[in-house]
Amino acid sequence: MEAQAASSKGKGPIIDPALCRCCRSIKKCRLLTTEYEWMGQKEVYSDMFMDCFGLLLSHLDGDTKDCCVCATCVVRLRDACAFRQQVLQSEEAFLSTRLHIKEDGSGKVEVEVKAEPLCEDDTHDMDDRDELNVNDITEPIDPKIEDTPLEAPVSHRTRAKRERSDRTHKRDIADKMKKLREKLDDMLEKPVEIPVKKETQKTKKKQELDHDFMVYTNATTIVHNSYVCPFQNRISIYYCFYCRDQFTNPNELREHTLNHDPVELFQSTMENRKIPKIDITRIDCRLCSEKIDDLEIFKKHITSVHGKKLYPVTNEFLKFRLSMDNLICTECNSTFPYFDVLKKHMIVHFGTYICDVCGACFLERNSLRTHIKSHTKVEESFPCEICGKNLKSKYSRYLHVATIHEKKPTVNCYKCEASFLSYALRNRHLIEVHGDKRTFACKLCDKVYNRRKTLMEHNRRNHLKVYRHQCDLCDQRFYLPSRLKEHMATHTGERNFRCEFCDKSYPRLQSLQEHVRSHNNERRYKCDICNSTFTQNGSLKNHVKSHHQGFDIDASYN
Repeated sequence: MEAQAASSKGKGPIIDPALCRCCRSIKKCRLLTTEYEWMGQKEVYSDMFMDCFGLLLSHLDGDTKDCCVCATCVVRLRDACAFRQQVLQSEEAFLSTRLHIKEDGSGKVEVEVKAEPLCEDDTHDMDDRDELNVNDITEPIDPKIEDTPLEAPVSHRTRAKRERSDRTHKRDIADKMKKLREKLDDMLEKPVEIPVKKETQKTKKKQELDHDFMVYTNATTIVHNSYVCPFQNRISIYYCFYCRDQFTNPNELREHTLNHDPVELFQSTMENRKIPKIDITRIDCRLCSEKIDDLEIFKKHITSVHGKKLYPVTNEFLKFRLSMDNLICTECNSTFPYFDVLKKHMIVHFGTYICDVCGACFLERNSLRTHIKSHTKVEESFPCEICGKNLKSKYSRYLHVATIHEKKPTVNCYKCEASFLSYALRNRHLIEVHGDKRTFACKLCDKVYNRRKTLMEHNRRNHLKVYRHQCDLCDQRFYLPSRLKEHMATHTGERNFRCEFCDKSYPRLQSLQEHVRSHNNERRYKCDICNSTFTQNGSLKNHVKSHHQGFDIDASYN
């Protein structure tokens, strides 16, 4: 089992088990390309091999288990680098002395030999010697003895005394090494990795909780002490944040929200901890008569003037300035005709939840979870027990049973207590009883609709060109999956739409509907030149080509 943790001395990851690239032993190792700290200095072992030996090790970007070096080889590498440095310094000193002799001309050289005592504990980092053997210890060379050209003759007693002293010295070193080895074994046997990992996860989770708490607290403080208008939405319909009343006019939404006390209601509705959407058309201070139209200025005002506490975090809200006309992004001043288009644009500024599969970005964690399900390709169906129709969710099945089979009114009027079986009936109620103007004009063309949903579909289909359904056999895209299914018949040759009055069949429903008009003698297409009428658009075009040559057919009949 691979375990990776930070070493207390090496200050870097330890891989256990791993293959040492220098001695081919399998043990605890360090990474060749990772920076470690030893005795206050930074070291990268692959760079040390290049500097000391000129060796460029290969495949260092592969598996971490194959890019390691054991502690024993690290000690030997340090010794080699230290010896190389010593040789370079000695050579530099030698050349400097030779240059000094030539300039002086005396020919005398004075060399001071300074013996440096050898310290067993400081020669190597003993925490790195996890594979050293006590029997491999060599006796340190005394520089004083090496610098003496001829050893003076000594007596047998003196030589025996020196040998006893050397044996005692070796025994002391061996005892110290043994104690250090036992201490090192005890340190290596302790489970260091797991507590460090748990502490890291615990700290990270605590930081996330602290950040969520600070954002939540700031949002509550700002809403309680200002006139910002929190709201919710579905498509381009605005909902009161506190009582879920529906509004299409932002001015009515703002006036309605003033009737609620945010101190009592905002915290209870913020339990799901979603990023709240607020309208900052009016901010102002509730605690005094100060007029403020910038949220950052308001934060400074309530902290400095009223002593409120705000944490050093930003983006507590998604900020909007709602209006009946074109909506402007508060971050980049881009203009959008509909609120749902503006909301999707806000992902560019505040999207923090990213799909690892396709890279799609989302504002909220729940939206990301719903999106991830689309990659699993597990199609769940919830069949109706009465008629067998498959529905996409339990809630869809409930609405189907309630409205189709049990005839229960499930659509409520947001201005009274009346309920209806469909949104169309509720819209008629709003027009006849409450005097609502249920006409929705397209801002990009002259089309007018009596349902906002129909207007949104028109906008997505004709202006935004949201064609998500693409043919696998050609490049054509379609707004509805049913249109794609009809299109596939042009590739397969299927003619699934058969006329009930004759034996003709067609690949598209629209073609069949045009053909059926020939049986009903319904002449919908009229020539603008001679007022002749036809049952099909194709017949009209043929008539214009044959009887009115030179007339622009495409400009008039497309």
